[in-house]
Formats: sequence, C-alpha cells, structure tokens
Amino acid sequence: MTCLRATPLHCPMTQGAALYGHHMTWPRRDRIHERSRAASALALACALAVTSATAQGIRPQFGIGVGRAIATGAFRGDTSGEGFDNAWTGMVEVTLRRAASPLGLCLDFAYSAPGANDQLKSDLSTRLGQSADESTKLLGANAGLTYAFARSSPVTPHLLGGVGVYHVTISVTAGGTTTDNSATRLGWHLGGRLTYRALFLDVRYVSVAAVAGFPKTTFFPVTAGIRFGERPTK
Repeated sequence: MTCLRATPLHCPMTQGAALYGHHMTWPRRDRIHERSRAASALALACALAVTSATAQGIRPQFGIGVGRAIATGAFRGDTSGEGFDNAWTGMVEVTLRRAASPLGLCLDFAYSAPGANDQLKSDLSTRLGQSADESTKLLGANAGLTYAFARSSPVTPHLLGGVGVYHVTISVTAGGTTTDNSATRLGWHLGGRLTYRALFLDVRYVSVAAVAGFPKTTFFPVTAGIRFGERPTK
C-alpha cells in the first residue's frame, strides 16, 4: 500500500481508512474458518468450565445486559477531531462463585459497533473524493475476577477486572461499496458493578490494542441487565 501524500489531510485515522477504501482486502476464507474454529473452541471451553464448576457444587449465574459504549481518548477524537461516536452495546455472561465466597470468575461476550463522527466522515469523504462513512465492530470475549462487598446487603457493590480477546472489524463505505478489514487484538478491563437482587449495573473501562493505522480502542461500556440462577445469601 502506498500513502497518498498529495492531500493536506495527514491524520493517521483518515489515512488508514482511505487506504482501506482504495485497496479492497476482503478476509480470506481460511481466516474466516480459523476465526470460526477459535470461537467454537472458546464456546466449548466456557461450556466445559460451567459443567466442571457445577459438578464441584459451584452454581453458575447467567446474565444478559444492554447499554451504551461511551468512546474516550483518541478513539473518541484525536487532535484533528476525528473519532467515533457512542454506540449501543450488548453482553451475555456467566459468573462462577462458591456460595460463601465473595470472589468469582466472570466470563462474558460483548458486542458494539461505533460509527464515525461527523469530522471523520467529512475528512474521509474529502480524501476519497466521494461520500464515505466508517464504522468499527467490536466482538469481545473476556475473562476476569469479581469481588463482592457486603453481600448481606440488598445492594451489593463489586469490583471487577480482567483480560480479553477482541475481534475488531473496520468497515469503510464509499460509492456504494463497503470494504472490511479485521484483526484480533488483546484487551483489558477494569470497573465496578452494583447488584440488587437479580438486577445489575455494570461500568467498566475497556482498552483494546490498536489496529495498524488506527488509535487503540478505549471506551466505557455502561450496561444494565438481569441475572439468572442467583442464590440467596445465607
């Protein structure tokens, strides 16, 4: 790929997107199969973990939630103002914890698809010479530890943190054609949670390693949801 230098727009985010727009590199079929196998292996590992935990007397708690992914840092807007808007996010999870222990293991899958802000769309359209748009799709699988305080109280605060793997897909649409480029990157998260009976409110900071030509992905997912299989505290 060669950089287009005959333009006054030198922002890495715009240049990276413009290069994707000029060079269509659809994911190869073998890479798609590799990602499918990896996803299947991860799902199988989670199922085995739940089965093993149940056999040891650990009751799993399942949860599902929706909320907003609030972009921050250079992902929200770099020095030129280019960045991505907030987006809806969804999450499913399973938490493994012994009845008398405040410490648990949380496994979750999360998805969000932030779209380009007005500045990025404008600069990208100028660079490509036609109306253009860009979006980022984030599919993450996370594993982390959670610690519950004051479990005898109706409202229970939790600390949580962990690491994950994110499949990042960057899509550039111009002239009615969409070009997808994807990569798998490591990420980490740190945050807190409040639970009331079966309800929860989750706030995290998530950081995902950068894809070449773009800033690292950082955002605050704020998620509200409901849990199943919650066991009353004795």
